[in-house]
Amino acid sequence: MASRATTWRDGRVADLTHLTLDAVSADDDTALHAWFELERDAGTHDVPGDPPPCRTAHRRSLAAPWPGTEPWVWLARIDGEAVGVGTLELPYLDNTDNATGGILVAPGHRRRGIGRRMLALLSDEARHAGRVRLIGETWAPLVGPAPGPAFAAAVGAREVLQDVRRRLRLPGDGERARAFLGAQPVAAGYDLVQWTDGTPAERLDDMARLSGRMYTDAPFGDLHLAPEGFDARRARDEMCRARGIRVTVTAARSTDGMLVAFTEIAVAATVPWHGANWDTLVQPEHRGRGLGLRVNPANLALTRHARLGPACSSPGAPGLRRGEPRRSPRRSRGRRRRAAAPGRATGPTSTPARRRSPAPAPR
Repeated sequence: MASRATTWRDGRVADLTHLTLDAVSADDDTALHAWFELERDAGTHDVPGDPPPCRTAHRRSLAAPWPGTEPWVWLARIDGEAVGVGTLELPYLDNTDNATGGILVAPGHRRRGIGRRMLALLSDEARHAGRVRLIGETWAPLVGPAPGPAFAAAVGAREVLQDVRRRLRLPGDGERARAFLGAQPVAAGYDLVQWTDGTPAERLDDMARLSGRMYTDAPFGDLHLAPEGFDARRARDEMCRARGIRVTVTAARSTDGMLVAFTEIAVAATVPWHGANWDTLVQPEHRGRGLGLRVNPANLALTRHARLGPACSSPGAPGLRRGEPRRSPRRSRGRRRRAAAPGRATGPTSTPARRRSPAPAPR
């Protein structure tokens, strides 16, 4: 797909005659490498304090997508040089009116109309798939302007939710670390259950129930998200294994044997010093008993004991979109805005956390 020159209202002309938007396949190593380098370099430029993307997870993201979604990626090139990437995720089990889009343009090629070209492509593909809403994310510092929100506003996207991203720097070895991560008494009537990599079969039903509450208990603003069917939790575990993501889980169990609270940390293969805090939740009727303050340090200790890392922990993709940080921050990192345009396929730039992205731990 080739594009032509664009004339702006002030008379400036951006020559996009040689711009191509090419679909990326899971077995195209050259395109996957170019995509990864764009993500890495843009992350270094836009959010220099964030961990880099995981090469292993990124390489396998198309072959092992998020359960229940169909991923599409297009690489923008000018005269053969990769200058941007557009991503589209189409849910096919739940929330089938929605599409999630991401646009990333290399810093040296911004403000030339490349993002708008990719947005037009994502919009067309989303409409063709029968979607009425394109949701995207932008990143911005806590104070000051940022290009992502400005682009979102310029294309008519509407801000519907803000997430604040925080990072907790963990103490090193020694007494302070043992005090911080040491075992704390759990409220009477509860005990802790822990595991690493893959939900035990006897815990799948409880974890599906708790994970499903992330859509009813966590704030999602005006995102038009319905609860997902988390009966496919095993499929998510398989995706993590395929992407080389290690996950630790600590849950609180009540006297009737049911899990009533949990938290999880994901550690990517090539970024072992950083942990992404995915979902954290306490069932409403069990709140106010300090369960969140017990499962979080216990899970950090488990992650270290399993030698997965990390030296720091922060909420990040893939699971950040499902929840919100529960731990007091050491240092604020920035905010992430989500925008949606009902009835239109428009959305802001994003860097997958990668999913959000994420990172961040990759999505």
